[in-house]
Amino acid sequence: MSEAGAPCVVRHGIVDPFDVRDGRGRPLQHTDIGDGIGQVALHKGESALITARGDRPGLAIAPVHPTEDAPRRGVPHV
Repeated sequence: MSEAGAPCVVRHGIVDPFDVRDGRGRPLQHTDIGDGIGQVALHKGESALITARGDRPGLAIAPVHPTEDAPRRGVPHV
């Protein structure tokens, strides 16, 4: 949660140390408040990616393939 001009406070739930990066992968200044909460200095319109320290996930948008069978959801096949 944050208000205009205030730091962004996020309950991320990552137990270990964490990294915060901008959309280009550059580190952002942040504070670990503790108990799974971090504070990130963001300006209007900026976003941040919070990950476990050292984790650099691929951020490409792609189809997700199931790892096991699951019940169908949605409208029944006609």
